Amino acid sequence: MTALVKLLFLAASLSPAATLLVWDGALAWPLFGDVTLLFDLAPLSAFFLLLVALGAPLAAIPMLRDDAEWPTYALYALLLVGMQVLLLAGDFIGLFVGWEIMTWSSYLLLLRSPRTTLATAQSYILLNLLSAFALLGGILVYYSLTGGFAIQAVADLGPWQGLALIGPLALAFLIKVGTVPLHLWVPCSYDEAPDTFSAVLSALLSKMGIYGLILLLTLLPGGLAGGLSGGLGGLYGHLLDGPAAGYVLGWIGVITSIVATFKAIAQEDMKRLLAYSSIAQVGYITTAIGVGSSLAIGGALFHALVHTLIKLLLFTTIAGIVLRTGLRSFKDLGRLIYRMPISFFGVLIGIIGLAGMPPLPGFASKYLIFVSLIDARWLLLLAAMILSSTAAFLYCYRLIYAPFLGHANSPQARTATEAPWQYLVPEVVLMGLLVALGLFPGLGVRLFVDPVLTALGLTPLGSPSWGELATPYGGYDGVVVMAVFGGAFVVVTSLFFLLRGRMRQAASPYDLSYAGEVPDETTPLHYGAGMGRELRRIPLVAWILGHSTQGLYAGLVRQTQAAAGLLAGLYSGRPQVWILLAVLVFAAALTVQLLAGGI
Repeated sequence: MTALVKLLFLAASLSPAATLLVWDGALAWPLFGDVTLLFDLAPLSAFFLLLVALGAPLAAIPMLRDDAEWPTYALYALLLVGMQVLLLAGDFIGLFVGWEIMTWSSYLLLLRSPRTTLATAQSYILLNLLSAFALLGGILVYYSLTGGFAIQAVADLGPWQGLALIGPLALAFLIKVGTVPLHLWVPCSYDEAPDTFSAVLSALLSKMGIYGLILLLTLLPGGLAGGLSGGLGGLYGHLLDGPAAGYVLGWIGVITSIVATFKAIAQEDMKRLLAYSSIAQVGYITTAIGVGSSLAIGGALFHALVHTLIKLLLFTTIAGIVLRTGLRSFKDLGRLIYRMPISFFGVLIGIIGLAGMPPLPGFASKYLIFVSLIDARWLLLLAAMILSSTAAFLYCYRLIYAPFLGHANSPQARTATEAPWQYLVPEVVLMGLLVALGLFPGLGVRLFVDPVLTALGLTPLGSPSWGELATPYGGYDGVVVMAVFGGAFVVVTSLFFLLRGRMRQAASPYDLSYAGEVPDETTPLHYGAGMGRELRRIPLVAWILGHSTQGLYAGLVRQTQAAAGLLAGLYSGRPQVWILLAVLVFAAALTVQLLAGGI
């Protein structure tokens, strides 16, 4: 029975890929009255369905090793159904149904983790309920304006109608993306979720919010096809050579990336570091969407693809470390490079892509986003994003040093073995995909990005060859860059092994100078454990690390309680008077409306 359940679960994880391959044409499903559910596979939805198709089976393989109960497998399959319904929806009803299936199935999966606390569960469901109500409110506004639910009809709205629609829908999507200050649910849920499921939360669920933002902003009056001097600018005014709404969205993304980057540096837990890292990376994508040009949307799409692969790789690798050691804190790990070498290369490739360093594709996606900011002449935003991207090197270094290179501070770290094959198979596949995209960024642009840009009415980026990434401001050849870095790696590694016999070998890990004393086993030698503390000397960083959005929400709670107390005091005084007054106001309003209609 268990084998059958696992087989069905693995088949369900392949359903997004099957949908992507066999879908042909639009589908209309009558619901009630004149309301019909519309389903279609547009290039934008096909791109995000591709991410799900890549990620779902790779995330499912490690879950087979966990020997989970059948409700876990059923909820994961339901989650995939929700994402597919959302992405295929041609009307807001289908989108809302898929959104809710995705939210509730992921919430129930989160609850199945023994580490999930009441506070985490509450923050997850309350903020996601706010997202659902905002989405529902936007749908009701849209129906009142158009009398229908078809998503494509958004393009027919007037400027003020679009302004009424963008508020609630943008709020719904930004909560799912996890931008500051709406990110409260992200770090704790990514941290406390089942280790193999955290990869799905980071790599796939966050992309549904990105999909919603791009869908919304491309359909609003003028769309993004008008470029920086048109499009949204006609609706919301211009600011610094671009649409004001896009500029605000750009700053939301940059502030999110800066805050989350320094929060990630300060973390002592591997999964919590990756959670804040995910928030920072989707902040880059949010900024690019705000720019709205072909370069920016192309960079956002490419970075969404790269981020999906990297987060699947890193969360799966960290899950393997936790499985073998039972530890999650940096200070308890170390020296795993000798015992978990494949996992070491998984993290190494992951952090190179995460930091946006050549020769891996994180460099290509960030390059497109940076160039789009230069093209938009939003140089202050560019400087802020460079600050965030540069600071990310610190937590990337910590993620590789502390578990693999630092001093082993626990028996579990000294006796660990490599992760099981269920973890290594997706790791190797993901490493291969990242290296292939690094070699052929032009192919990635041609296959995945340009068809979406063309469908959105934007200029495709194009590329002279598979290996070249080209922009009006320059480009590079991925094959040449990969060859240079690969050659340098081979040379340095060869020299190390050739000269290793001539190097002085330490008698023990404690054979070093430590403040004029000889350290022993009680001396903490793990630099990764305290890394980032010195950054608190910088006023901005100290302020970021010393504050959190919990204070903001606590203030909202106090204000809500005060308002409720005021209303309760008024109502408890003479409730009959207030009820009579409400009836009179309603009757007067109804009379005025009837008279106006008669005239």
